Amino acid sequence: MIQKLTYNNRILSEQERTEFCRVSDKYIEEFSKFIDGIYQLSKEASSSDNSDYKTITDTVINISIFTGYSFCDCIVLMKLFVRAANPYEKSMLRGKLKVQLNEGFKKLYGFTEKSYKDSYCAQLEGIMPMFPGFRNEFDELSSDLKQISKDSWWKDERNAEVHIDATMLYELRHEEINESKVAMETMQLIDLFNHFNHLIVRMHRALFDYMVTKYAEENGICALYPILQ
Repeated sequence: MIQKLTYNNRILSEQERTEFCRVSDKYIEEFSKFIDGIYQLSKEASSSDNSDYKTITDTVINISIFTGYSFCDCIVLMKLFVRAANPYEKSMLRGKLKVQLNEGFKKLYGFTEKSYKDSYCAQLEGIMPMFPGFRNEFDELSSDLKQISKDSWWKDERNAEVHIDATMLYELRHEEINESKVAMETMQLIDLFNHFNHLIVRMHRALFDYMVTKYAEENGICALYPILQ
């Protein structure tokens, strides 16, 4: 359940900024390695002769790479935003962060029924019948995504930044910066990317376990692995 965002308008201390950057660096390192690992896995999966397994694996891998980049890029921009001291630099980073979040959410879920059909969430929904044990979690996550999709998530800011609309850009870049507000809005979407990514990872592990079990059964090998339930 998505909670209503609240802002305390609090400014981080230098010690808190340092700690935030330390944790950010840890996430960046972990997720960059995760992306590399998933990419290598995609090379191995492409050689599979099992068409059903390949279809499901390709879907899971593509979504994993997307969520990995989306999560990591948001963390990088947020880290730079928190550390920025120059007003122009901080304003520019806020704008680029909003672009990243807008585009990321558009690809993850979309803002309309039409855009949802081309989203990664829709692709995942297409293979959910193969993962009945994860259906409730997927539905809850989809409900959260649907709820916040009703907000355009900085469409005007995104357009101004991407298309370099001089007039609009000037107005947006000179708005007062509320660090607390930017941080809370950003973390709400980052948390959803992370939740989505954890779901995908566990689904792929369940698929692998199922394939191992199936292979063991077909070849008379005794193995104890969970199936997709």
